Amino acid sequence: MGDQEDQFARIIDRLCRPFPKSVLKDRNDKKGSYISSHTYIQRLNEAAGPYWSHERIGEPVFYPEDQLVHIKVKVTIMGRSHEGEGFTRYKVHDNNHIKNRHYAIRSAIQDGIRDAITFFGVEKPSNHDQKEFLLDEYKPSHQSQIRECLKCNKELNSNDLKVLENNNHVKHDYCETCIPKHLRKT
Repeated sequence: MGDQEDQFARIIDRLCRPFPKSVLKDRNDKKGSYISSHTYIQRLNEAAGPYWSHERIGEPVFYPEDQLVHIKVKVTIMGRSHEGEGFTRYKVHDNNHIKNRHYAIRSAIQDGIRDAITFFGVEKPSNHDQKEFLLDEYKPSHQSQIRECLKCNKELNSNDLKVLENNNHVKHDYCETCIPKHLRKT
């Protein structure tokens, strides 16, 4: 495998790790639980960092009879893409105008991102398989014993870790030479 294939495989491995049980939220209808779109996107940011992007495909479709908005989204990780569909409910004013239309669209986009990354192998728990799917406790990937540079994949040494500690606003693992200039403290 080439360097890019190795890096893509590492990203997908990180992306597809089980979620901790602590991220489960109870559904409003009390019929099970779910993992929020924000949690999926946080995982995507942790795993892929600057190597992922998304775009909305087409215009949102509003279904007034169900008060739903539907959006198609494409998520790309290192040049490989999958599409997903996002839905969310919206509310209307007394005059039938949509309340906070842009928030409904944004929420549907986040749901579409969550749906799209399932095609990369990230699984959504069902009520039947939550025990196998979820970890008892969360151990973020950046706290594992072996940390490597997101850009060059070199294992970080103690000097690299000190530089990251001094640049505590840097949220991803970079070696000293690969930290983007705009993130360096001067």
